Amino acid sequence: MKSKQALLALLLFFGAGSLKSQDIPPPNPGLVINIVSGWSIEFVFDEFIEYHNGINTGQATFIRIGSIYDWKLQFKADQLMFIGVYDASHHMELNNLGLLIESIGTNQDDGSNIINNAKFAPVALESNDITILTKGNLTNKGYGIENSFTLNWEMGTQQGNMNTTSIFEQMAAGLVDADTYTVNVILTLSVY
Repeated sequence: MKSKQALLALLLFFGAGSLKSQDIPPPNPGLVINIVSGWSIEFVFDEFIEYHNGINTGQATFIRIGSIYDWKLQFKADQLMFIGVYDASHHMELNNLGLLIESIGTNQDDGSNIINNAKFAPVALESNDITILTKGNLTNKGYGIENSFTLNWEMGTQQGNMNTTSIFEQMAAGLVDADTYTVNVILTLSVY
């Protein structure tokens, strides 16, 4: 029993687009993820300091999870690298994008109801499933009021397990070229 939603993280130097969601058959009314806002994320690097320190403000996705089961939430990219829109030979590592999660529901993310692996430091995007939220010592069953979260996206901040090289240094080394880069981020909700 899995429910999947695709979250499109878009970048301008890095550009804009839309988010597509899908239900993986059969639809499971007992396990639901609802992306309330923040379907499309965009980072615009237009100041020198952003190339050095990254961007960690203003890009958030608000989700609610409804479940009659204990659950876990994972995320991953649908490709191995960011690929340039204007030149497909331009690539950028996925680990330049990171995620911090703030729990705003009544289920606590202190290990009692929920273990939040992205609470204190951002978790870098990968092409493999990464568990970001899972069941704690107690149950994490519940609906929107219990399981509400803000996913705060970061680009190039070099925090947590993100890329430790600044966007500026990656560009200077020829690892990143000026382009618009896009990637689909897939959120997978499944029974614990």
